Amino acid sequence: MTNSKLRTLLLISIISLLPILARGQSDAGLNDLVQMLTSTEDPQLQLDILRGLSEAFKGKRDLTMPPGWAKLENKLSTNPNEQVRLLAQSLSLTFGSKEALDQLKKVVLDSSADVNTRRAALDSLLTTRDPNLPKLLQSLLKEPGLRGQAIRGLARFDDSLTASSVLGIYSQLNGAEKRDALNTLTSRASYAKPLLAAVYGNEVPKKDLTAEIVRQLRNLKSPDIDAGVQKVWGAFREASADKKKEIERYTKLYWAGGSTPGDAVRGRAVFARTCQQCHTLFEVGGNVGPDITGSNRADLQYLLENILDPNAVIPNDYRSSTITMKDDRVITGIIKKDEANSLTVAAPNETLVLPKSDIESVRVSEISMMPEGLLAALNDQEVRDLLYYLSRPGQVPFLATPDTVAYFFTGKDLAGWEGNTDLWKIENGEIVGSSKTGLDHNEFLKGQMVFGDFRLICKIKLTPNKENSSIQFRSEALPDGEVKGYQADAGAGWWGKLYEEQGRGVLWDKSGEQYLKADDWNTYEIVAVGHRIRTALNGKTCVDLEDAKGATQGIFALQLHAGGPLEVRFKELHIEVNPVFELKTAL
Repeated sequence: MTNSKLRTLLLISIISLLPILARGQSDAGLNDLVQMLTSTEDPQLQLDILRGLSEAFKGKRDLTMPPGWAKLENKLSTNPNEQVRLLAQSLSLTFGSKEALDQLKKVVLDSSADVNTRRAALDSLLTTRDPNLPKLLQSLLKEPGLRGQAIRGLARFDDSLTASSVLGIYSQLNGAEKRDALNTLTSRASYAKPLLAAVYGNEVPKKDLTAEIVRQLRNLKSPDIDAGVQKVWGAFREASADKKKEIERYTKLYWAGGSTPGDAVRGRAVFARTCQQCHTLFEVGGNVGPDITGSNRADLQYLLENILDPNAVIPNDYRSSTITMKDDRVITGIIKKDEANSLTVAAPNETLVLPKSDIESVRVSEISMMPEGLLAALNDQEVRDLLYYLSRPGQVPFLATPDTVAYFFTGKDLAGWEGNTDLWKIENGEIVGSSKTGLDHNEFLKGQMVFGDFRLICKIKLTPNKENSSIQFRSEALPDGEVKGYQADAGAGWWGKLYEEQGRGVLWDKSGEQYLKADDWNTYEIVAVGHRIRTALNGKTCVDLEDAKGATQGIFALQLHAGGPLEVRFKELHIEVNPVFELKTAL
């Protein structure tokens, strides 16, 4: 029998066992799979079995460790396949392995480890109820690469230091991190009271409490918190007494802006702040609410009716549910899956798999996930900008600001980027561009966000080094698929040089080749402030140029250069706007 036929038969056996294992009806079936994992060296079969077991035990905790698992755990911990190692560690946690818990903590706390490996380890840790995790998560609030994940994770624990820890760094957070912080601080009453006190004291701007956050506060069902919300926000109604008058008021407000009432680029930033976490528009956004790309957005009345009266017509798929956990955490979201042991809930800032054993109650609401009062927190021009952007037939540039820069690259997908998906993909948090046959013309992965002054630090790995890639910045996407603008080069003979693609050609011809680690990861830094540009490779300065003729704003793009087969990888992308003009990695 061929290996492929044997694997097919084994997979059929695994699939047939999974429902039985999920119901906890067959220790023998689990033991057989453990034996199979112990005996095979086939990495694909190992992955298939581990993925199947992970799915079967989703939502379960503290299961009895099957015979032979401790020995298997040691074996798989040194497996060359990272996915095999992480899945095995995650299952070991399900079986109560202290060794797996300690090892994952070491990975998370290892600041020299790859940030994507640390994120995956933290995901596994967050499936446990380890009472020491809040302290670990609070220590990660100082690390930009893990901060958002740590903030979201803290919502799972009732810890006396969480509210003060999160509020203590609130002013330092970017827009996406602030939303994570507010969702955590409204997840339980013990966190919400310090949040409201911080709003009273002007430590948290009142405008940050969106209608969605206010409704989550009200879902805590605390008279003290309701009184605090009314003091900060004002009277709150689930339904307006006269929607028609409200629509008329906002219609007049919109047209008071003139023949072009708003600015679409500014409006996209407002959309990102208030709507994007739930709704997708032009392939960017969340999946809590419906994709609004194909809706009747050109009709102002249609837009206002749906924004101001979201509860007029509610499809069953978008009815909100309030889930109260046994530890008093309250979650508002859409139930996407109801399985034997767990509920999968899409909340505004993350998708959660909740063990049913941890759930106290589930209340399905008669109202939409979209809250009323969405426009109330916006000033008049922000309302006009948002409505104008929503009415556009196509996507517009996304202006990089401290509030929007977190959307530059999510690390999970290519949202906000455009390119040939046969050549570009996300793998383990890395952007990967590859061609096995080579290319007869340049190919680009183009970002949609427009930057002026910025600093970008990332790691890049090009194989083979004889081929060529680059990081385009302050660039412009051309109709023929090409990109015009500054280009920080990568490739034999080109590392560290600066080029203007579709323009003046070489702008800085001194190579940084002597700083290169060939066929390995290299840290590239680019700083652009005004007309001055500096770059560094592995901490060594390459370009230092004052260029009065170049563009002062534009998009980023990643290049696969025409030529032979190649692969280029980018990871740990860190970007900031309006930086101090200095090279950080060269210090």
